[in-house]
Amino acid sequence: MKTVFSSTEEQEQEIASLVSRFYESVFPKYFTESEILHFREIGVLEPNRSSVTYLATLRDAFQVMTCLQVLMSILDKQKRVMGPKSEELFQHNITLLNECGIFFPFYYDHFSSINHETNNDMQMMDIQVANQYLV
Repeated sequence: MKTVFSSTEEQEQEIASLVSRFYESVFPKYFTESEILHFREIGVLEPNRSSVTYLATLRDAFQVMTCLQVLMSILDKQKRVMGPKSEELFQHNITLLNECGIFFPFYYDHFSSINHETNNDMQMMDIQVANQYLV
């Protein structure tokens, strides 16, 4: 018999927050709005529904949070300096995400060029306003 601990509500919220940050600030740098909408449709960064791999255990939740944070860190660092170790670390974290049942169908090369048309007129996708008053 094996005892496992389930993930906490706070961990699930943090994972949801990290996924939102991917869609709001990471993906728009590299992909067009229509591509990002397609990612939502196919379930990118969501647990794979056809697999029972993601069991929402404490370990899996920590693994997913860490992988998402590392991927964001590498993509942020990419603007300055990139090396073969970064690419290897990036791929390793993608593999870990997929093993945890989180659908992330990208390779490092998908993030090699910045989407300049999106950067020029920063698109606001799925961003909630801080208040309801127009100034």
